[in-house]
Amino acid sequence: MAYADLERWWEVDFNVLASTAVAEATGPVQPSVAEALRSDDWIEQWADALYAASGELKSSVERLEYTRDPRVEKNRKRSGLVAQRVGHVNTMLRERRAQQGWDMFSSWQKDAHGAVLSILVSHYRDESRELACAEIARRGLAPQHPLWDLHCDNAYDMIEDAVQRGLINAPATPEVTSLLNLPTHALTDRVAKDVTQQEERCSALRHPLLLRRWADALEHLRDRHCELAGIAPVFSVTLPGLKMRDLWAMSTEEARTIINRRRFIRALAQRNRECQMHVRELSRTVAKRQTEVKQPWNDAVSASREELARRHEEQYKALMIAFGPFCEDESTAIRREFLGRRGVVPKELIPSLKQALADGSWSNLLA
Repeated sequence: MAYADLERWWEVDFNVLASTAVAEATGPVQPSVAEALRSDDWIEQWADALYAASGELKSSVERLEYTRDPRVEKNRKRSGLVAQRVGHVNTMLRERRAQQGWDMFSSWQKDAHGAVLSILVSHYRDESRELACAEIARRGLAPQHPLWDLHCDNAYDMIEDAVQRGLINAPATPEVTSLLNLPTHALTDRVAKDVTQQEERCSALRHPLLLRRWADALEHLRDRHCELAGIAPVFSVTLPGLKMRDLWAMSTEEARTIINRRRFIRALAQRNRECQMHVRELSRTVAKRQTEVKQPWNDAVSASREELARRHEEQYKALMIAFGPFCEDESTAIRREFLGRRGVVPKELIPSLKQALADGSWSNLLA
């Protein structure tokens, strides 16, 4: 089937997406399907479905091996191919997220001009503050942007705050409200039911206001069931191997309880992956909306920094010379290899330039 025939099914039925993911991992598929899976619109969901399928196949192999089913080798091969594809797609996702992280760097972190302005602001704090306040007032803006009081310790705080401020449109349906009002043990039971029923996923659990409690419930279920299974409490579909001779020595009921518990633990790992996928996607959306809200104030502050540079032109020139070896040819863009997770690398450059401003040695850079 072509992507045009599958798109709607992928949107409404997770099992269809998972089946497609397995088909792609174990044999050729229509080119439009392979292309769609790798697109920005579907790659996260593809990885999630593939991970879920990998867990199901691993549990299927255990069940077939226990029952001495002759299909076990065929399923073992499929499981291996899907596991390989999971690794491949995870690599693609890491590269994609690295690019997203790069894109989210502020211009002052990726550009020598912006970095130098930031250093000047740090050195001339009072003057910089006065210039910024004057420019904000000149543009008719309130002294502080609407998010001035924002304080978030984690992604869940940021998402929940965004819902309260209306930065993201997430109205609470009656089902969402009902889940929000459930005591912890009752919500955990609802999460466990969602884990065991792929066909009847509880969409309300994916609401921004429930992500934190969903994640907490998944962690609680993981810890409890991993302890019962004698497994370290980690979210993973790759579990310690089963000893079939031990299972065959047990009663059928005992053996099936062990196999089913391991299947449940793998399903928990998939749900946790899905939960974190929603958290990442919403975090990116919220960050974008926050930037949009603050943009008029950011523009005013940027203009005030340009004025600061004009007032201290010689120092600006000296600092730009220091950044020269780290920039692209004939550009102020800092070469990517000199940027780390938190901005400019090497990390000693900015502290050394701040010290040069403090002790007056910055003028040596102009020599």
